[in-house]
Amino acid sequence: MTRRPGRATVPYLAGWLFADVLLVIVLVVLGGEQTPHDRTAARDPSPAAAPTRTARPTATPEPAPSPASTRRARPGGLDPATRSITVHTDADALVSGSKAAKADLERQVSAGIARFKGRTAAFVMVFGTVHGVGGAVDSGRSDAYATAVARLLPRTAPAFFPPYSEKIIRGYHDSSGDIGSGTARIELFFLLR
Repeated sequence: MTRRPGRATVPYLAGWLFADVLLVIVLVVLGGEQTPHDRTAARDPSPAAAPTRTARPTATPEPAPSPASTRRARPGGLDPATRSITVHTDADALVSGSKAAKADLERQVSAGIARFKGRTAAFVMVFGTVHGVGGAVDSGRSDAYATAVARLLPRTAPAFFPPYSEKIIRGYHDSSGDIGSGTARIELFFLLR
């Protein structure tokens, strides 16, 4: 059986379709969230915002609201600009539970997230690459590597990463041939401030 160059395989496309659908669902759910300010205003309007009734009409018109007071707060949700860090370690050693590989990965992740001090990741996608015999990407080993990295992230920096759940920290294989074996690209999604 010959393959045409440039044609993607069905499992490869299904994985990317799943990733895209998952991202859309997260964006819709987080985009529909009300901020605490919006919930408070809806339940308990301030006396200044509530209309007042007087016994008789007044001759002085009320001032028009200033543009600053009519601006709404930016809605919550995911920041569309993602950030990423790249780590590199012995993928097979990490998957098999090597303490040295875990320590190496934790050191690299801690150094990579240092520039995001004060922020917390809301959604994380890990793309792992492991080459097999002949230099081709081994998708099974790449998935296992990405999942091992994803599971380790919350233990590495619990204040930065959300608790591990396949819904918010997920590993995928990256089948790009030009990426070195043992590389994991960690895509970080933050909430809007």
